[in-house]
Amino acid sequence: MALPKALLCLLGKGGSGTSPEEGALRAAGFATASIAWDEVAGQRNGWTQLLPILEEPAVQAWVLAGSAEDFTAEVLSRMALLTLALRRPKLPVTACVLSGGNGEPEFPDLLGHVRVFSGAAAFAARLAAMRLKPPVLARPDFHADAHPDPLIGLWLEVGPPPGAVWRGFMAGVLAGEVTAFGVGPRGTVPQKTTLEYPQCGIQGDWGGSPFTACAARNPVDGDTACYMRVEGAPRAIFITPHPDDEEQARPLCYLALG
Repeated sequence: MALPKALLCLLGKGGSGTSPEEGALRAAGFATASIAWDEVAGQRNGWTQLLPILEEPAVQAWVLAGSAEDFTAEVLSRMALLTLALRRPKLPVTACVLSGGNGEPEFPDLLGHVRVFSGAAAFAARLAAMRLKPPVLARPDFHADAHPDPLIGLWLEVGPPPGAVWRGFMAGVLAGEVTAFGVGPRGTVPQKTTLEYPQCGIQGDWGGSPFTACAARNPVDGDTACYMRVEGAPRAIFITPHPDDEEQARPLCYLALG
């Protein structure tokens, strides 16, 4: 019988040789592949290369190891986006193994299923038991998806909850840059799109964080979605009514990522 697989992402500089976390995972029966997060993050769209690995059904555990300080807002954003992008029916058990320092990372609701362990002593055996009952992702009450790709970059897909229609919208991200957008059927980034009165390059401040956004008058319903190409590591996704509408300040949806 093939061993269950684990993907181990080592944050921080780390040392040479087998890490304590890798040794613990192998001792618990996981065929483990270790990746230095800095090497992946140092490549343009390099973090997106983790998605095909995590999509493998044999990968039953995803472990990130480092100090609490290593779990930066950028790392949390990438974790959340990869989780949002997964299509497999059963998610891998996701865990953070903390070494040194004090405190724990503050996870957004989308990462509420992540288990946190202090030290590499006994976490792997617990993961081996937990993999028999995979976690359930806490999805938002509206439609949200991510399409990270090494070639085309990151596209975000956002649509209204069941039964709702957006008759015009402004879509944006905090701490990231929207470089293109469109409207199309749900499920795949549209190759062509027709936008009604599009506005690009909208900038502002949301609770002390800078945002960029786009807007259009297209209606978006249960079969369609707004698509945004985003540069950087966005901390949140939001949709509001169109900027010209009187109720523009009222958010239609908001999803924290990091």
